[in-house]
Amino acid sequence: MLYTRYSGMLFSYILQFVPDEKEAATLLVDIFSRLTPKLQNGFDSHLSVYCWLQVESRKIILEHLHETTKEGGQTRTYYFSLLEDAPPEHQWVFRELFLNGRKKEELAACSGKDLAYISKILRECLVMIRKNLG
Repeated sequence: MLYTRYSGMLFSYILQFVPDEKEAATLLVDIFSRLTPKLQNGFDSHLSVYCWLQVESRKIILEHLHETTKEGGQTRTYYFSLLEDAPPEHQWVFRELFLNGRKKEELAACSGKDLAYISKILRECLVMIRKNLG
């Protein structure tokens, strides 16, 4: 039921980050299989179920992108080309989170910025990537 109701919306969301439809479809199945055990968290959240799915999916998508860049290939170059016009601080935050797998809390501590600021920069980076994909 949940898959039927939300898979189309989430698939469109995934395509904003992973333009290859076959890879996106595989990732969609992975997302639902990984989030199924955590569904109660979604129902208990202050967010709507779809928003919760989207937030949790974003984490899995970024993890997937991080793994694909570790394996080499054009993915690393491609995603960073989408941020070439971003301010250096944005590029740094995205690189540290995306490539080096650091946590937002770590970046906040080492940069002297608060966690909300780092989260804001990451959201802005994701918006830039989505805009440049479209």
